Amino acid sequence: MGTTLYNIASVVSIVLALATLLGGIFAFRSGFVHTANQVQERVIGALQAEIDAVRARIEDLERENTRLRHTIETICMALKTRGIVVSIDGDMVNIRDGVTSTTARIQEKA
Repeated sequence: MGTTLYNIASVVSIVLALATLLGGIFAFRSGFVHTANQVQERVIGALQAEIDAVRARIEDLERENTRLRHTIETICMALKTRGIVVSIDGDMVNIRDGVTSTTARIQEKA
């Protein structure tokens, strides 16, 4: 009977060891997945914040571009009333004052 108890204790010990091992593996995987999900959520949040900031900057630039176009149109109309005609075609600017005409290319600054 001593051997039977010893065998039962051994089997119970092995089953407990396997259950502990499987539980540890499951806990590790579960923790890893949880951590990976948290990191993914943080990255998505950071990228969304950056996208929102870029969109806001684009909207600001569009408003500024519209304002500058209106400013240029106003200047051209004011000059036209004084007999100076300014026309802009792409990167070429042509200025005529009735007698002379000057054409210049817009230079981009680095």
